[in-house]
Amino acid sequence: MDVKREIAKKIDNLPPDLQAQALRFVSSLSTSAPVGENGATLRQFSSFLDPLSGHQMIQAIEEECERVEAGE
Repeated sequence: MDVKREIAKKIDNLPPDLQAQALRFVSSLSTSAPVGENGATLRQFSSFLDPLSGHQMIQAIEEECERVEAGE
């Protein structure tokens, strides 16, 4: 199966407004995710929190925060 051909066939059968929507979607897939700081840069801040506070922050984030996916 050739994925590109299958996609092209399906898009050819769509009305123009849905073709434009498909193009916007495909374009959004190619955008690169934002780049953050690497661990070595952040290591300088590692002694600011005691282990208990750090654990509590991690737990609160995991329980209360939603996940955001790149491209959404």
